[in-house]
Amino acid sequence: MNISVAGLTSSGKTTIFSAFTGTEIKAGTKQAVGIVHVPDTRIDRLAELFKPRKLVYANVDFRDTLPFDTPVKSEQVALSEAIRSSDALVPVIGAYRCSSPEEVLSEMKKIRLDLVINDLDFVLKRIERLEREVRSSQDKALKEKEMELLRKLQPLLENEQFLHGLTFDRQEQGILAPYNLPTLKPLCFVVNHGENQDAAAVHQMVSLLETTLRELGDPSPVLPLNGQLEAEIALLPQEEKESFLKEYGITEPGQNKVIRTIYEMLDLISFFTVGEDECRAWRIIKGATALDAAATIHSDLARGFIRAEVIEYDILLQLGSLQEGKKTGKLRLEGKTYEVKDGDIVHIMFNV
Repeated sequence: MNISVAGLTSSGKTTIFSAFTGTEIKAGTKQAVGIVHVPDTRIDRLAELFKPRKLVYANVDFRDTLPFDTPVKSEQVALSEAIRSSDALVPVIGAYRCSSPEEVLSEMKKIRLDLVINDLDFVLKRIERLEREVRSSQDKALKEKEMELLRKLQPLLENEQFLHGLTFDRQEQGILAPYNLPTLKPLCFVVNHGENQDAAAVHQMVSLLETTLRELGDPSPVLPLNGQLEAEIALLPQEEKESFLKEYGITEPGQNKVIRTIYEMLDLISFFTVGEDECRAWRIIKGATALDAAATIHSDLARGFIRAEVIEYDILLQLGSLQEGKKTGKLRLEGKTYEVKDGDIVHIMFNV
C-alpha cells in the first residue's frame, strides 16, 4: 500500500515523512520513499507463541511528494503521477507557521482545490477524447456510458466537490478504476503544529477544519501532530522512544494513528498465517472470502483451494496452540465463501 505525504512548500511534509519513517532526508532529495511496518501487537504475540524462524509484518510505503505549489512543469507532472499511483493521501498543513485558524483553513482549501483542478482537467480532456472516439468505436455503448458518467462528475468537480464520498455501481467502478482520480482517494489531513503553540489554539484549528469538511460533505479526518518533535523521537534508538513519547504526553506515534485511520477508511483488515517457519500478517479488504485470502497469499493456493482451517486470534492465544484448537473444535474448516474476519489465523489447504 502506497501513501503519499503531500503539502505546500514549507508545510513540514518532509518532516512528517521523517517522523513516519524514522529517516533523515538529505537536502535536494525529491519524492523519497520509506517502508513502515503496520503496527499490530497481535503478530508480535503470535511470534512469541510460535517462535518462528521468520516474522513478516504487513508494510506501508510512505512517499514524500513534491510540493503542490511547485512552479516547475516537469515536477507538476511527477507530482500528479505520484498522487495518482497512491492508495491514500496525507496532506500536511503547516499550522506551526499560521497565526490563526483562518490561515490553516486557507491552506487546507488550497490543497483541496489543487486536487479538484487536477481531476477536473483530466475529466474534461477525457470527455473531449471520448466525443471523438464514440463515433467510430466498436464499443459505442461502453464509451457512451463512460461519457455519461464523466459528465455527471464534471459539475461536481466544478463546484469543488470531492468524489470519494459518492457511491458508484460495479460498472462505474470499473470505468473509474484506471483513472486513479485523487479526489476519489481517502485523505487524512495532518495539522503540523509547533511545540510552543498553545494546545487550545491547535484544538481550535482542528475543530475549524473538521467543521468545514463536514459542511463540504467530506469525511476526511484531521489529526494534529507535532512533526518536528515526532521526527526527532523517530530517530532515537528503540529503547529510548517510549520514554520520550511518554515525557511529551504522546500516547502513540503519529504514523500509527495515520495508518490505522487509513486502514479504516479503505476497509482493510488483517489476517495471519502462523507456524515454525514463519508468522506473517496479511492485508485484505473487509468482506473478502477465504478464496480471496488464498489468492492474497499465492495464486496457486486459490487455484487449488480445497478448504481453509480458521481460528480466531483471541481463542488461539487462550488455547495456546493449534493442536488444542483441533482438540476443542475451535480450529474449524471453512469453504471458499467464508468471510475472513479481522484477526483470523488462516491455513489454506490446496492441491495443484
